Parts: sequence; structure tokens; C-alpha cells
Amino acid sequence: MLPAFLRSRAARAGLIAVALGAVAAAPLAVTGSQPAGAVTIAGANTLSDKVAVDWAGKHRPARTTDVHLIAWNDFHGNLEPAGLTIYGRFAGGAAFLAKAVKDKQKQYGSREASVMAGDDIGASPLVNGLFNEEPATIMANMMNADFASVGNHEFDKGKTELLRIQNGGCASTGCKGAPYPVKRHGRWTTTNTYPGADFQYLSANVTDKATGKTLLPAYGVKRFPSTSGRPISVGFIGEVLQATPTIVTPTGVAGLDFGDEADAANRAAKQLARQGVKIPVLVIHQGGFQTGPISTPNGCAGNLAGSDIEAIAKKLDPSIKVIVSGHTHAEYRCTITVNGVTRLITSASSFGRILSDITLKVDNRTGTLVSADATNSIVENALNTPGAGVTRQEDPSKADPAVAKVVKQYVDASAPLANKVVGKIQGDLTRDASPVGETALGDVIADAQLAATSDASKGGAQVALMNPGGVRADLRAGDISSGGEAPGEVTYGEAFTVQPFGNSLVTKTMTGDMLRRVLEQQFTGCGGQTSQKILQLSKTLSYQSNPSAATCAGKIGEIKVNGATVTPTTSLRVTMNNFLATGGDGFTVFNEGTDPLGGAQDIDAFVAYLAAAGATGVAVPALDRITPLS
Repeated sequence: MLPAFLRSRAARAGLIAVALGAVAAAPLAVTGSQPAGAVTIAGANTLSDKVAVDWAGKHRPARTTDVHLIAWNDFHGNLEPAGLTIYGRFAGGAAFLAKAVKDKQKQYGSREASVMAGDDIGASPLVNGLFNEEPATIMANMMNADFASVGNHEFDKGKTELLRIQNGGCASTGCKGAPYPVKRHGRWTTTNTYPGADFQYLSANVTDKATGKTLLPAYGVKRFPSTSGRPISVGFIGEVLQATPTIVTPTGVAGLDFGDEADAANRAAKQLARQGVKIPVLVIHQGGFQTGPISTPNGCAGNLAGSDIEAIAKKLDPSIKVIVSGHTHAEYRCTITVNGVTRLITSASSFGRILSDITLKVDNRTGTLVSADATNSIVENALNTPGAGVTRQEDPSKADPAVAKVVKQYVDASAPLANKVVGKIQGDLTRDASPVGETALGDVIADAQLAATSDASKGGAQVALMNPGGVRADLRAGDISSGGEAPGEVTYGEAFTVQPFGNSLVTKTMTGDMLRRVLEQQFTGCGGQTSQKILQLSKTLSYQSNPSAATCAGKIGEIKVNGATVTPTTSLRVTMNNFLATGGDGFTVFNEGTDPLGGAQDIDAFVAYLAAAGATGVAVPALDRITPLS
């Protein structure tokens, strides 16, 4: 029998959430899965062409039904459009995404499912983070989402908090986001208790060590009416990247195992086949990137070659032909062919700026997939277009009024703190990297963390290092928030969007040898590192870098702290956030540091640094702390 919270979800017409399942042994081929057959790819002569994958070949079914999937990913609680742009358009924001989603839901009626590929919450702006990440879930409820894969940021605060987000109830700090919109008996009303998610989170490859079962259901099923009367069933398998423990704090993933994505998906597809569900769709928080010149959200430059999602796709059971992906904040619509099976793969950028619309053509008689196509569209929100000195002019006709009203509720509630001006910048501080990976905003954040911990009583730090993934947004002098501050002024809300995790600072004693090995761990294959991640560094540290060197030792040249060369035995006090301090992002050498001293939260250090710059403002640093080593 389904747990109570799943039964409430299942009450929605045609929606079945499957109870938690024990982890099976080795993956097996899906019983009754269709042979690869003839595969053709239509279109894709240019980046803007429509892509359609046809699995029927010459054997065309007599009658078919179109089922539509509406998908987005990596929303990260971006309720407000702010200065978000993509492809030369102002885009994103909850009310505008909701309008685009609801318009398609109305168009497709009962033959539609709406899914999210992870990171709906976490790493959010203040307007969402201040209220325990609940508003973003309320937004998804109002968009009639059906299923969501968990993303790595769903685990930022641990499994207990994720289950609360799913099932409802007040956080330990109370229901700060009340009143909450909730749908009862087909009508919207409000409640003072956080109601939880109306959609079902799925986690096929995340296992609770205590129970041996998946933390959340591995998959869910939605049934659609066909043109012949017989219902069509589509299964949705939800997953997160296996490497989640390397990019989330240890407390966030405590008690959980993260398994191989393809193995878990294949197990779930087999279970679906046993129930007669012949169309499994993988909704996964992992992805890839387009490469080369990119001019459209519907492109696939590079065809995801060498990406994590390509590696997963190559191992999937032939029955899994459609993949909704995320995590990389990229947009694409690709096909990958392996062993005669072509799969359609989509991703919808981030922050609600892109929406994917996938059509599945299904054989009415057999319930199998005949073909699929997809289109990504921009979620525009303004009457004008971005440009130097341009302020966005909102287009209310593109917003859903009900969602806009709830967004305003949270904007107004957070305004006293969010709109408080905390400092000034002299120019744009961005995450745009130099050829060796240094960024202006990363440098400033590292400088802020050094300033917060350099006093002897606060750690006596000589150096600070910041993980690049923890820098979540640019600070641009021309961006004006809802508070209407002057150009160059930075509000608390803008600063929080840059540093939203609430990580605490830690200062440790490290040797010069440790520091060198930490810097070597920035590169793939060095010290167990799985992908290149260039640490951002305080102004007291400089070093030479040669990323293309054949050996790990050859990638780092001379290292200096305050102008003095660092030797293997040099003793240094080094500040990092608590995520890095425990080996996060693969920087395991940080675990070797000794005499740790905890400090302020990262956001507090950043705000204090901005304030200390006074009316002059923080200057844009020269990107000269990391220099190329030939």
C-alpha cells in the first residue's frame, strides 16, 4: 500500500507515485523491450532546425496519440526575473515561467505531464532562501508539476529537510513563509502550515543506508487517454548525479548512498516493464554542454561528446529513449545514437529562462514509443531588450497573475532585508574567467573571507581560497533590484544571491606542501579530482599555472604568499568555507589541515567587506594572481 503522502499525490487524475523500493542487484534488460529497429533523425541541418527521432521505421502504426512533456530544470528559487537574460532577451522568473507552462498545459489538456530535472530549490536568492526554500516549491505546485528528480541542491540541508519539503510541516524556525497557497477540492485557498510538494520527488539512485530502500520513489507513472480509448502509460524515472557527495557538504548526504545512474535507471525501467509501462522517460539531474558558437536554445553543437550525460546514455537499456537532463545550466536538444538506438536528450538552461516542450508519439495498440521531438523556447518577461544602461521594462501580459501575486508576497516580506544597501562596487564583478581560471568576483569573495579571518583572534589567516561553484551569480553595477538602489550600489539581497549557502568559514594550519597539492587538485586526474575546478584566491596568494602540463606537479609553478616564495615546510593559516574544509569538490587535501578555527558565515564576511569599502566601493581586481607558466 502507498504511504499516506503518496496516496494524496495519487489522487490527482491519472498520476501514480510508486512506493519506495529496495535496491535490486545487477541491472537486467527490460522484459519485452522493443528492438532498436530503424532509426532516423529528421532535421538538424542547422542549429535552429527541428529534431525528431523516429523509432518505427517502415512499420507505421495505424493509430497514434501524442503525449506532451513540459520540462524545466535548475530553477534555484529564482522567483524574481531580476536582471536574468539569455540570447539577448530578458528571461525567467516564476510568474513568467508559470504563464508559459500553464499555456502549454491548457493547449495539451489531459495528454500532458510537467517535470523538473532537479535543483528546484537550493543556492537561491534571498526571496526564496529566507523562507526555508518553501516558496519555490509552492511555485511548482501552482504550475501543476507532476514529478521532479532530486538535484544535488535538494540535499544541501540533509535528507530530513528534503523529506519535509516533500511532505510538508513547519521547519524548526517555524512556518516563516505563511500564508501558503494550497489547492483543496479544486480551488486555491491558504494555510498557515507549509503544505509540502504536490508533485513527487523521485530518486532512483539514492538509497537510505538505514532501510536499504530508495529515499524517495524511484519512479512514478502518469496515464493519458489515447485516441482509441485505451490509456497510455508513461513512466518517469528520477535521478541525481552519482557524484553528489563530492559537491554537497557531508551533513547533507549523511546516511545516503548514491549509485550508478545507468544501473539504477535500468532497474527502474525493468520494474516499469513488469507493470506494463513500455515508455520509460529518464528525468536526471546530470547533463552536458553545447560547444563552439551557440546561437539558439535548440542547438546541439558538439552533440554532448565526452559529457557525463553521454556516458550515462551509452549504458542505458534500449527502452529508455527520452532523457530530460539538467545540472549544467545549459540548454540543448540533442540526439545520441549507441548500438543502433537513438535517444532524444533535452535541457532547459536554468532559473526558468528556457522551457522544453517534448512530444511523444505513441502507438495506441502496443503502448510503445513511435517517435519524439522537442523544442526549447525562451521564457521572455519584458517589453524591451538588454543593453548597456537598459533597465528591464516588465511585460505583465507574459506573467501568470496568481503566481505573480504570491511572488509579490515573498518579495514584500523579504524587502526590508533584501533592499538594504550594504555597499558599492566600482564596476562589474563577474564570474568570467581568465585563461587560467581566475575571476574578479571570486577574487573579491576570497579577499572578503581573508579580511574576516585575518585577525589573530579570528584565525590569523594569511590566505583564503574559495570554490568556484559557491559563487552563484554576477554582481553588475548596472543591475537594479526591486528596491530601486542607485547604479553601483549592492543590496543585501544581491549579495545573498552571490553567496546563498550560509557556509561558515574555517581557518586551518597547512604546510606549503599541502597548499601545493591543493592547487594541483584543481585539475582532472590529480589527487582523485574528477573535473577541473579552479579555486579563487585572496590577494595575498599568487602562483604560476600550466593546466596543459603532462604531470600534476608540472601544472603548478612558484607559489608566493605576500611576495615570499612558499616552500614545502612553510606553515600557513589558510581560510576556506566548511564545504571545502571537509574535502568538498574533491579537494581532499584540505582534510589534512590542523588546528581548525570556525568563523563567521560567508555571507556576513562578504557584506562586511562591501561595507568596509565605503563610498568609494570595491574595485574590480586585475586578474593577475594566477599567471601562466609556459
